[in-house]
Amino acid sequence: MPTRDGRMKAREWLFYTEDLALAALRPSVPRPQRKVMWTILQFYWDEPKLHFELQPQPSRSLIEVGLHFEASIEQNEYWAGRIAAHQDEIRAVLGDEWELEEWTKSWRRIHRPYHFEQLTGALGREVAEEWARAINLLWPFAQ
Repeated sequence: MPTRDGRMKAREWLFYTEDLALAALRPSVPRPQRKVMWTILQFYWDEPKLHFELQPQPSRSLIEVGLHFEASIEQNEYWAGRIAAHQDEIRAVLGDEWELEEWTKSWRRIHRPYHFEQLTGALGREVAEEWARAINLLWPFAQ
């Protein structure tokens, strides 16, 4: 339950944002499977190691949304290479805030951070819209 000033707890905000993002997915995007690990939400289809992730980090005042590649280095390089080949088109739709990066020695991701002061419904709506736009655009690369 939001407080009087609209603030939400991390899990409450996560599920609120999830509902909005799912409602904004195009009908051509199949309903994803989901995995929740406290305040990390992952959507995936066939391969859980290739997933869209939403993670509010209140202690850092940061929210991360992105498409993560967490399989073998060879598979991750393949998936990241597919994104890199279309990076200009992807940035034209999603904006320059989105970055394809080498996250660890083997993991890759295309993601966008959000900085915030409080988790609110308004922020949830903004992030859900962005996350749904990313999923709608990037879902074909998650196959």
